[in-house]
Amino acid sequence: MSLYSSTPDIKRELKQQLLSLSARSFEFFAGEFLVYVGLEAVSVTRYIGDGGIDAHGKLVAGQFRIPIGVQIKRHRNNVQRPDIDRFIGALSGRFSEGMFMTTADYTSSALKKASTSIPRVLTLNGDQIVSIMLEHNLGLKASSLNAQKLDIDPNYFVTFEAMRDLLVSRVRETPQNYRTNTSASNTDTPFNEETIDLKPEEDLISLNALGYALRVDPTRIRRWIENETLRPDISQTSGERTRHYFRRDRIEQIRSSLGLKNIPASSDQWKQEFLDFAKSRNLTKSYKPVMLKIFFQLVDREGEVRIDDLVQAFREYYIQRAHAGQPLERGASPLSDPTKPSDATLKRLIIIHPLERFLIKNFMEYSSEDGILRIAPQLWQELCYYEVLDTLKSIDDQIRYYENRQRN
Repeated sequence: MSLYSSTPDIKRELKQQLLSLSARSFEFFAGEFLVYVGLEAVSVTRYIGDGGIDAHGKLVAGQFRIPIGVQIKRHRNNVQRPDIDRFIGALSGRFSEGMFMTTADYTSSALKKASTSIPRVLTLNGDQIVSIMLEHNLGLKASSLNAQKLDIDPNYFVTFEAMRDLLVSRVRETPQNYRTNTSASNTDTPFNEETIDLKPEEDLISLNALGYALRVDPTRIRRWIENETLRPDISQTSGERTRHYFRRDRIEQIRSSLGLKNIPASSDQWKQEFLDFAKSRNLTKSYKPVMLKIFFQLVDREGEVRIDDLVQAFREYYIQRAHAGQPLERGASPLSDPTKPSDATLKRLIIIHPLERFLIKNFMEYSSEDGILRIAPQLWQELCYYEVLDTLKSIDDQIRYYENRQRN
């Protein structure tokens, strides 16, 4: 999703920021990060001890929702085979899948065990965590010196420290035991594990993470807060910045109270929601229908388009309209004169405005590293040719509708 260039330095800095967070603040980061990994209905369990379950949720895999237990380790040293063994023991009888995440990496024996075990364990290392952060611009902002480069955004990490400071109540601790299943040696070894009863009012997520979980543009959520349609559970003001937090257990209640659709449960529902959204006339600019028109003109058999090709064709469309005496945008819009904006400016415009809404809703995927924009694979497999043609007809109708509205 990120439109910026990344460097090894920025990746190292992101990892260092994670390692520098206090232990409690890192827990808040980890609980929020799981939303971006693709987990729904996340609950932060906060077991503490070797091998415990730190969180659980449902992993989205196409139309399936797979219950999964998660362990997250903020390590500088690589995860060893015994760490995976203990985690498998904690999963056994409770989850058929696990996810182990570490800020470091894994030894070869740990990876082999994770990939062949039952329950199976998915692994994310520090580089992969940072890549996901880059994809969603987590902890990053455009450089003040070069708009196409990234700097660390200290405010992102301060948010998690601020969440820690907000919660002054102590949580209840109860010692627990679990047994790890080491089938290779046919022995069961007990391990002590300390559980923490995390109260719902302490399990908070930020406004941006709420937007991602609801599949709604965070700007729209801010408007709901401003007009009091939506009330945060906690707000914190520091200087000119106000941070809003929401209880994780309220996500579905918020979705219902705002009249938002439930997350599609089948491939047919995903397809229909995409088609409805693509045909929607809720337009403040002409960018969405034009982007879709160009995308479907350029898309290959895999459902992919090079973002640089899309940018060039996007510009050319507006130039042709202007030459024909039918400009779509006027006034302050960068496309009132489509010859002036740089390619980088147009790419930023496309991603921030029309494309971001498709990304948040998981209809499309964008990889800045390979410069490829694609329709979500499970969605592309379901779309029929006649449905694409019908969508293109609707897109032309949207453009005419927008043009007539501008004239009036």
